[in-house]
Amino acid sequence: MDTLTGRFKNTVYRNPDNGYQIARIITETGDTETIVGYFPLFAEDSDYEFIGNWTTHPTYGSQFKVETFKKMKTQSEHGLVNYLSSSFFSGIGPKTAQKIVDGLGLDAIDQILKDMSVLKKVGFSPVKIKRFHQELLDHQANEHILVSLYGYDISGKLAMKLIERYGMSTLETIEENPYRLIEDIEGIGFLKADQIALKLGFSETDPRRIKAAILFVVEGMVYQNGDTSFSREGIITSVQDQTRISEDVEPMIDVLVEEGKLIVEGDLYTLFISHQAETLLSKSIQRISGKDIDPVDDEYVKTLIDAVEIQKNITYTTIQKEAIITAMRHPLTVITGGPGTGKTTIIEGLIDVYRMVNKLSARQIKETVGLMAPTGRAAKRMKELLGMEAKTIHRHLGFTFEGHFAFDVSNPLPYQLIVIDEASMIDLFLARRLFDAILTETKVVIVGDVDQLPSVGPGMVLADLIDSNILPVVRLSEIHRQAQNSHIVRLARAVNQQMVSADDLQTSNDVYLYRCSPERLKHVLASQIKGAMNRGHQIIEDIQVLAPMYKGDLGIDALNAFLKETFNPGRGREMRYGDRIYHVGDKVIQLANDLERNIMNGDIGVVKTIGEDGEGTAYMTVDYDDNSVLYRKVDLENISLAYCVSIHKAQGSEYKIVMMPMVRAYAHMLRKELIYTAITRAKEMLIVFGDIGLLSYAANRLMDQRMTTLDKRLRNEIDGAEDLTEDLSPYDFM
Repeated sequence: MDTLTGRFKNTVYRNPDNGYQIARIITETGDTETIVGYFPLFAEDSDYEFIGNWTTHPTYGSQFKVETFKKMKTQSEHGLVNYLSSSFFSGIGPKTAQKIVDGLGLDAIDQILKDMSVLKKVGFSPVKIKRFHQELLDHQANEHILVSLYGYDISGKLAMKLIERYGMSTLETIEENPYRLIEDIEGIGFLKADQIALKLGFSETDPRRIKAAILFVVEGMVYQNGDTSFSREGIITSVQDQTRISEDVEPMIDVLVEEGKLIVEGDLYTLFISHQAETLLSKSIQRISGKDIDPVDDEYVKTLIDAVEIQKNITYTTIQKEAIITAMRHPLTVITGGPGTGKTTIIEGLIDVYRMVNKLSARQIKETVGLMAPTGRAAKRMKELLGMEAKTIHRHLGFTFEGHFAFDVSNPLPYQLIVIDEASMIDLFLARRLFDAILTETKVVIVGDVDQLPSVGPGMVLADLIDSNILPVVRLSEIHRQAQNSHIVRLARAVNQQMVSADDLQTSNDVYLYRCSPERLKHVLASQIKGAMNRGHQIIEDIQVLAPMYKGDLGIDALNAFLKETFNPGRGREMRYGDRIYHVGDKVIQLANDLERNIMNGDIGVVKTIGEDGEGTAYMTVDYDDNSVLYRKVDLENISLAYCVSIHKAQGSEYKIVMMPMVRAYAHMLRKELIYTAITRAKEMLIVFGDIGLLSYAANRLMDQRMTTLDKRLRNEIDGAEDLTEDLSPYDFM
């Protein structure tokens, strides 16, 4: 570690959310140096000693990365006056600050902290003395806390997070139970909390340590693996594999059950929050599906379907007609099928038949029918195909930026018919919220492809609904006439059935397979994109590269950097965030839901402008279809380049052209469900290049089956706990 001493000059940039700063100091030799890191606001002209390392920024040159710091005990008169008259203290201007220094000397701060009554000498009133003393304590304590945290090997970034969360109680909170940081602070896992605890002298057999390890591992099994139930043996093995715990954890499993943090049902254990969600979801589904509805005359419905066929000049298959009749006959219906099986056509026909049966006008249909999907792009596609308003589930539920839902069990959604598309993407917590808010009288139709990737969040709701056997399920397997000549559809089906043959791996009208080495892959990718653009396709709207992993020479991050450099190297003004650089014309993806600005996780847009406001603060605007969103630098953590995106992020979307590299480096990620999902994103052309044989390899490898109990709860094979009144949101646990 290096040491740098200097007088704080000014802050160049500060992220108010995490305390990251770029600042200037003047050294004892009069040189101006740049310091970067996570530290509090410093007073200008105060002297500090910084400990850290010299680094070289590719654009801005030499910088000193601060790991820890301390204020120098001896301050100059000028520096002390500037500090006391800074914005840290209210009602103290330069004249008053000079009066304090003149009256008390250069050790004024120490005197005031020891005995605040010394301020009477400089004419402070009792009220002003108390206020100034408290502000001085707070600021001095803030710096003291940071230095103490550094002693526990806590990074500056993490230290600022802790102070933001706990304030002046930071040290007391950590010293009392550092394991609570796992739940309270994003980015702290068991190993980091354990490291702090052991430095504080916690015993390796401390019950708090063992309970924290168990909960950390179980929550990982829920939020990372998607499981909602586990065996006792599975918990014990995972704790031993993932933590440094060597002690017997079984007694603490029982303690966590007694405390209600783990729920045991038979020989299965669940986390309280997932147990609650599964139980409430199962009750809502049983409530809706078990209601009595007015009988529907099947022959009358068939007549109406015939009328729709004539009006739209289409012919429904037998199974498509069955799907519409089933949905009209039952309060809750599941329709599942792969690409080309006509799911959207069925939804359109169902809405027309429902309108005619209930004699609804065009205005009434808009008020009566709720069309929804898990993602913004899926909702947009639903709207384009059906010609009716469709929104995300979050937006239908009135989810706010603060994490609240406007519609819930006490304020249900007003619709008489709800159609939920792309249901394979819906996780347990969102499903629970949605079905809580659905009226018992509402007819519900759930549509999705159960063979796609399961939800990113916990559970496998669509699969469990189907496997429960308590709901009518229509399985679409017949390829619609318009899709019968599609090689995309045939290849997807071959992968899904794990029967990929040599004939399937041949180039055809809408599938292009190109064998090349990893070394040539980037060249081939660029060539294919240029070829598509020469045929009139747009890289922003029409072409999407999909890959399964982020890291590596051919990972998503590297491919994005390459594609940006190739197709939009950028000229003029730019915006940087970490190692990401953005220019006008860049294709970007939103990484988090932001309902306040009407953008959702997975939305793809294009950078339209980069500039500075009247105060010199940089900003960037991104167009998402007809929605223009302004980003400050602090907002850029929520976007990334999108020339290449993950297959998970692409789920629920369709693109005219999908390009999919396949290389051995991806092998550990490749699974049937992943590749099937990627293939089915292509609407007009699928281009696969690299090691084409990996398609067969992937088709024969399945994802690990998630352990869930929703299907058993729906069959009443597991009784849920009665007291489930606590109002918890999945967003409290993310």
